[in-house]
Amino acid sequence: TKRTFGSNFRYNGSPSTCSNGNYDDHDDLIFTVKESVNPPPTSAPTSPPTPMPTNKEPSGPQTASYDADLEAPKCSFGSSCDAGALLNGRGTITNGVEPNQPNTLGLCTDGNSGSYHSDESIDNIVVSQASGGLHDLTEGDLVTITATVYCYSDGSDDNIDFYYASDATNPVWTQIGERQPCPDGGAQTVTASFTLPQGSLQAVRVNLMYGSSSPSVYSCVTGSYDDTDDLVISVKPSALAAAAAAVSPSKNDDVQGGIVDGGKDVVADTKKKELMDKNNSTSKPKVNGKGNSNKSGGDKYVCSKGKPFASTICADGLAADEICSPDNVGRSCGSGGRKCWWAECD
Repeated sequence: TKRTFGSNFRYNGSPSTCSNGNYDDHDDLIFTVKESVNPPPTSAPTSPPTPMPTNKEPSGPQTASYDADLEAPKCSFGSSCDAGALLNGRGTITNGVEPNQPNTLGLCTDGNSGSYHSDESIDNIVVSQASGGLHDLTEGDLVTITATVYCYSDGSDDNIDFYYASDATNPVWTQIGERQPCPDGGAQTVTASFTLPQGSLQAVRVNLMYGSSSPSVYSCVTGSYDDTDDLVISVKPSALAAAAAAVSPSKNDDVQGGIVDGGKDVVADTKKKELMDKNNSTSKPKVNGKGNSNKSGGDKYVCSKGKPFASTICADGLAADEICSPDNVGRSCGSGGRKCWWAECD
């Protein structure tokens, strides 16, 4: 294809493609242009690009690893948390020493009497979605704690308490439901459910006990055959959790995680020593060594392996005698580690 380029140089006059003045000059240049051998550019796509995913894939089920700082098994984010073999056994019992025992976030200890799978032990704890969902554990989720426990004899003397804490680094324990009896003797599965409150690092607790004593200030019952285990779980935040979460109890001075009242500190140390002393007995007595009932008022005692409720002592206990008196609380009064337990009765 031919193309032309023209130039008109003039002296004064009006604009023109070709002027004819005495001093004007007009020149043209003709040149040839080849056809393009390249195809025309492709037009831009009209459909929008594929959007980036807004949510990460779920992390899936998690198996805990021991956290040396918390002194308990801990899971990262996941749809469930399984302690695996980290809790199997109890204290230093025969043939069943618990790894890293006692595996608790504080001052609760395990009893060291008895032998593995003849006496009590917590063997595993799992926290999972109650709905069976696969998303990571999130604030506001309803979750189920599944405890695998071993109950003594026919299980009639054993009981289990469940707790949760919204902050594993400074736990304030809330009991989940009522105390549960062992369903039967031997290996058993016991469950409890609760709604995850706000908190990125939470914990659950299972307390298996021989008898039915009241929990200590540390939210556990600790006797020669008792086992307390904690499991720490990582929880993702949720905008709906504030409305769905359970109301947390108010924190007082003398709770596990920090004691700031000096007077309460002395009481706590005394209670801790009593709990530790219970771990020294080696045989299994009946829950209560009652003797003859004494229905009169005044201080009474019960000779028992574990501390009974005050109402039980007042109803079935005996008045002071040469074996037990208010001056020798905790004195041995029978085989199998039974001791004198006192209560003030009307």
